[in-house]
Order: sequence, then structure tokens, then C-alpha cells
Amino acid sequence: MKNQNVAQEILDFNKNAVKEGFEALSTSSNQAAKTASQILGATPNVPEEAKKAVDLFFKENQKGLSSQRKFVESGLEIDWTSPNAPVKGLEAIENLYNSAFTQVGALQKETKELLKKATEQLPKEAKPVVEFWNETLNSNYNIFQSFVTKNFELAKKVIGDLAADAPKSEGKSSSK
Repeated sequence: MKNQNVAQEILDFNKNAVKEGFEALSTSSNQAAKTASQILGATPNVPEEAKKAVDLFFKENQKGLSSQRKFVESGLEIDWTSPNAPVKGLEAIENLYNSAFTQVGALQKETKELLKKATEQLPKEAKPVVEFWNETLNSNYNIFQSFVTKNFELAKKVIGDLAADAPKSEGKSSSK
């Protein structure tokens, strides 16, 4: 019973971490989109193509974030009471995350190229601002990805420790 409580605490922690992480990332992305729109709207020399590229980036970013959130939240609903569920569930969730991170990586590469083409028409002074903005968004996402990866490493260690303790617990239960 003690192991089930620990497993539930781990599950609750992960659900909360996912929820808070996605909310923070979504809020940050929305604020960045509004700021970028205001800056681009106030700059008369920005070509329409560049504005479209920025808009595309944020729309695709929100779609990817929403999709990723659904995958993760559904993965966290796995029945953690079965003996092998913690390990299998964690592996499934990690695979979904890795898939989503791969998709986001491809999107980052595509939008970087799109922004590069779009900024060719911008004044020389504006190019560093756009590059800084793009790199900042990508850097923040990479930080988020790093936290998620570390969370998986910790969860694997805890589950491994619980699995090592499981035969002792099962032995005690069966002798009662």
C-alpha cells in the first residue's frame, strides 16, 4: 500500500508539473506573439511576408503545444496500480514527449529558414532584433525540454527504486 501511495504522489506531481509547465509555456508564447505583432505593426518597413512568417510561427507553435499537451495528459491517465504499469506508462509518455520534441525541432528549423527569408527585406538594424527574438523563443523551449527530460530521469530512478522494493512488499502481503 505504501508503494501505491508513493506512485500516486509521483503521478500527481507529474500531472501538476505538466499542467504548470504547459500553462507557463502557453502564456509566454501568447505574450511573445502579442509583443511581436505590436512591434511589427509599429514598424512601417516590415514586409507583409515577414509579418506572415511571424504569425505562422506562433500559430504552429500553439498547435504543437496543444497537441503535445493532449498526448501527455492522456498518458498520465494510465492505470498506475498494475505491477508493470509504472515502467510501461513512463516509457509511453516519454516516447510521446520525444515524438513531440522531434516535431517541434522540425518546426523550429522550418520557421528559422522562413524568418531568414522574410528578414532579407528588413533594414539592417532590424535583423538582429528578429534573430534575437527567434533565438530567445527557441532557447526557452529548449530549457523547458531540458526540465522535462530531467523529470523523466528522476521518475525512472524512483520507479526503479520502487521496483527493487516491490518483491519485499509482495512477499509480506502474500504471507498475511
